[in-house]
Amino acid sequence: MSFRKRGDVLGGPQRGLGVNRGISSPDARAMRGLPQGRGLPPNGEMHLGERAHPIKHVSAGMRRLAVNESVVPPSSLDQSHPGIRPSPVSSQPTTSTGCHDLDKLLGHMGLPLGESLLIEEQGTTEFSSVLAKSFASQGIVHNRTEKSSALTNGNTHLIVVTLNQLFGQELPGVYKGSRKDIKKSKISETESKVTVQNMLESTHSEPSARQDLKIAWRYGLNDDKKNTKHKESENDAYPDYCHSFDITSRLMPAPNSAEISYISSIQPVRSILSQLESTINKFDRKLIRIVIPNFLHPAMYPPKSTQLTELIPLLHGIRSVVKKYKERTVLLCTMSSDLFSSGLVLPSIEIFFDSIINLEPFQQEMLEFLERAYKSQPNKVQHGLLHVLKLPILSERGEMHVMKSEWAFKNGKKKFEIEPWGIPVEDTDPDDSKHSSHNLDSQGALNSSGLDF
Repeated sequence: MSFRKRGDVLGGPQRGLGVNRGISSPDARAMRGLPQGRGLPPNGEMHLGERAHPIKHVSAGMRRLAVNESVVPPSSLDQSHPGIRPSPVSSQPTTSTGCHDLDKLLGHMGLPLGESLLIEEQGTTEFSSVLAKSFASQGIVHNRTEKSSALTNGNTHLIVVTLNQLFGQELPGVYKGSRKDIKKSKISETESKVTVQNMLESTHSEPSARQDLKIAWRYGLNDDKKNTKHKESENDAYPDYCHSFDITSRLMPAPNSAEISYISSIQPVRSILSQLESTINKFDRKLIRIVIPNFLHPAMYPPKSTQLTELIPLLHGIRSVVKKYKERTVLLCTMSSDLFSSGLVLPSIEIFFDSIINLEPFQQEMLEFLERAYKSQPNKVQHGLLHVLKLPILSERGEMHVMKSEWAFKNGKKKFEIEPWGIPVEDTDPDDSKHSSHNLDSQGALNSSGLDF
């Protein structure tokens, strides 16, 4: 009876230390044509019988396909930037759009860095241009906050993709308040100074202030002050984060070449992308705000730019640049949605943006109705509806944030306001109601007299 194991070859060499088993011996390998050792042979060829097949090294191929991360220069944005604050939703660094209500609507108190915003507008109005210019003005104001040279110590740079070289001269100035507000600010400045007269007035005014507090507590007059305290605390924490802009004034002095750069929109796609990336690299360690006003407008872009073969590479390249420098770059684009109401152009554009809002101005009949409803309060007349289609970061996570016909906007001298939409009730004048009732009574009398025989 044999006690050999199944792995041992009958008639082979005896078992022992250092002796190969089975077909692991060199003679057995030579018989079957297998190379000695494991893996590929040194020359990169595997011999199977008499034929040889060259095999490329997979690791070398994957090494050539690897992304070269050293292309992006390491540049960190200053954490003390006056125009950056953390998002209350995602804690990501966020910058203001120049409109306080739009900052709140986006959910992050602004536009997070590395994100893009598309503002669509229906009709032939120019409400979206107000938001674009406020976005640009906010960047220039941030750059001038530290009161230093924009070329050496600036913190923000503006890039505008347009044919309009006078875009910088059309930016609105900071709203300084009405005449009453200016007088009140001057009075508060004088009262804040420590003088003998102010000290005497403060001692005499203490009892009256206490009485005022008692009356306010009794009648609940402090409720409005509680709502304003939250806004004041935010302004104290980030005093230069967001400003109000007066559309009737101009930003003085106008931005120079160290603060704003222009890229022509009629150039080839490669030229636009190369200039965009070179400008971002030139102003490293600065916050880059990219503005594309009136995108694909027939007066600003050639006819071939509306073709998908030209449009998709342009938007894909701009998005890749923004994501490549996401630590210090934001993008805002405005366009008219009526130019591409049908077809695949508008849906193809919306894919490449992280957040989208749509402005729908009211028709003339609706504006007349609102003017009649708010006859005594003309400042409450809204100019249109605002639809939210996508929100930055939140929509990418799969959250549903589509809100249509829930918000209304109005453009005033002080700011662009966004508020919840509600159809007002039109109040009729008492004189008109009396006149209408008198007419009904007279008509009833005539009908009754006609029935008498």
